[in-house]
This record gives sequence, structure tokens and C-alpha cells, in this order.
Amino acid sequence: MVRKITTMLAAVTAIIFTAFSPVEANAQEKKCDVYISGGAKIVSSYLWRGLREAGVSFQPSMALHIENFMLEAWGSVDFAAASYKELDIKLAYQAGPVLISINDVYAVYPKANPGLNGGYNYFSYKKGAPHRVEGGIQWQITKSVPVTISWYTTLVGGSDYNEEGKRIFSSYLELSYPFMVKSVSMNAGIGMVPWNAVQVYGIDRDFYVQDIFVSAERTWEIKSMQGLRFGISTLLSWNPALADANVMCGFSIKM
Repeated sequence: MVRKITTMLAAVTAIIFTAFSPVEANAQEKKCDVYISGGAKIVSSYLWRGLREAGVSFQPSMALHIENFMLEAWGSVDFAAASYKELDIKLAYQAGPVLISINDVYAVYPKANPGLNGGYNYFSYKKGAPHRVEGGIQWQITKSVPVTISWYTTLVGGSDYNEEGKRIFSSYLELSYPFMVKSVSMNAGIGMVPWNAVQVYGIDRDFYVQDIFVSAERTWEIKSMQGLRFGISTLLSWNPALADANVMCGFSIKM
């Protein structure tokens, strides 16, 4: 009898161990990867898609990463805090070589909108409000040929209208190629506006090249400071549509 009971207990233990071990292993394999990143950058001028938005600016950021999802808050304010400020809230999902994003962009010129009564209108997406939502998709062809094709379209926005008051769904197409030169991260590309979006980009033309750019960035990690990374970057940008050119230098710290 004792031997039978002992045998039964051993069998039950083996069954329980066999049944639950794979579940625990799978639970460990499926453990959610969650972390927070952030940083700050000082730039000599704020350049965006071939346009100079502001002078010397401070640009902080913070992001929550959950598996392939990222929720990021990014901002930019000029040092005078009077000519330009911006707050972007972005939700992105990485699916292999494809990155899909929704970006809520709020950009105002305090001198033109002095205070709440002057029309900051953060909670408004109506016509004329300085708030818009932009959808984007990026596709890196292959790792061996890392050409990236990006497309962005305004889905909702106060400035996304033509003179007749109709939505224009302003869009932007960019082709870029990242590469390394020794320990320097480089990126070269070209950006185009496929149809007239004068209210967003300020150029009254149906199709044009807005940005031809080359960027370089070098980063250093300091392990004694808990892995903080410091970086120096430069950006050369030519805007054929405006017959303009700009250069930017930036200093960043990331965690």
C-alpha cells in the first residue's frame, strides 16, 4: 500500500511538473519588455524637412517602450521662449522593417499667439488651430541595402486646408540612406512634397524637392555615469524650392 501511494504521488508530481513547466517556460519567453528612455538636445537651429523653424533651441524627449510599441513625448523651444515652441506626442509600432506612427503635433509662435486669449488652442483641431495629427509609415528595404522610404500625411489639422477651405491632406515623401564612416553614423537623403501644401510648407507649388540633406553623428557612452550617452551631430540641408541652405550643430545626452 505504501509503495502504491508513493508511486501515485511520484506519478502525480511528474504530471504536474510536465504540465506546468512548459507554461512557466513560455511565460518567461513571453515576458514583456518594458523600459523608459529619454534625453535632451541643444541645437544651433531647429531644421525640419528643409525648413528653418527656429534659432538656438532646447529639445527634450521621453519615451515609453513596450515590446514593439513606443509612446514618445518630444518638444522644442527656442532659448528666447518667444518665437517658437512645439510639443509632439507620437505612438509608433515596429513590425519588422516597417515602422507605423501617429504623431500629434502642436506648434505655436508665442509672439503671434500671446497667451491663452491669443489663441494657443492646444485642445482644438479646427481650421486655423496650431494643432495637427500626422500619420506616417517607414520601410527599410533590406538590412544589406538599408534604403528607407518614408511617407507622412496630415490626417487632421488646422492648417491642412487650401484657399477654398477644402482639406488637402498635405504629404511628404522621403528617401534616405543610413551608413557608417568608421564610428560616425551618417544619413543622406532627399525629401519631396508630392502636391500643393502651401498652408503647411509655405511653398505654392504642386510638386517640388524640399530637402536634400546629409547628417553625421558621433556618440560616446560613459559607463561610470550609468551608461549615459553623449553625442555631437551636424546636419547640412539644401532646400531647392526656396533656394535656401542651412547647417545645424547639436549636442545631446541620452539615457
